[in-house]
Amino acid sequence: MMLMAWLCPCLLCGEDQPSPGSPLPHLQLLCTQAVKMEREGVQPLEENLENGSRPRFKWKKLSMVVSGIQGVGLLLCLVYICLHLHPAQVKHPPIQSLRAQVTRCENGRLFFSLPRNEYQTMEMKNSSITITCDGLYLIHMKGSFFQEVKINLHFRKSRSPISMPMLNNGQRVDFTMVASLAYKDIVYLTVNTPDASCEHLQINDGELIVVHLTPGGFCAH
Repeated sequence: MMLMAWLCPCLLCGEDQPSPGSPLPHLQLLCTQAVKMEREGVQPLEENLENGSRPRFKWKKLSMVVSGIQGVGLLLCLVYICLHLHPAQVKHPPIQSLRAQVTRCENGRLFFSLPRNEYQTMEMKNSSITITCDGLYLIHMKGSFFQEVKINLHFRKSRSPISMPMLNNGQRVDFTMVASLAYKDIVYLTVNTPDASCEHLQINDGELIVVHLTPGGFCAH
């Protein structure tokens, strides 16, 4: 309005001719149009420019929001890829273990059978366990007999057998030890029966358990 008052004083005052201090006559048409816009409620050019900048600001703000959402989505995608494409972990073989039931005595040795409903990770052949992995092993033997017996544990040719301490006058055994075993060692049990032959030994119950305690070392399969 101040610009219009300076440029178009004659028009604002209702005059048909410009005053001596007014601008050049060729501006009269512009002044006439501006006054007409003012009287009809049309905003001047300066105000139109200000109002025109508001939609641009809204679009700019909306664009920033969309860009932020896209950035968050990209970050989530990268996190998902990192979580699902990480290097596969090394799978170690199952822990070596075996549980066997004492069945009979033959030729001075105890014989065993493997439970059918249990998965064993160690093999037993001719009631002997061949060691395939180096490390420490838990060896547990328990059982009861109707005669006096003496049980010896063998696992290496270069070592003397280990005599298991007996309970109840030699009729019960509950023995546990940790032994350092190596590849190709063979675990088996022998029996001495002072009062009867091995084949006539009456066994109430008996169980042998062997568990590898230190997996991750050398193994030969």
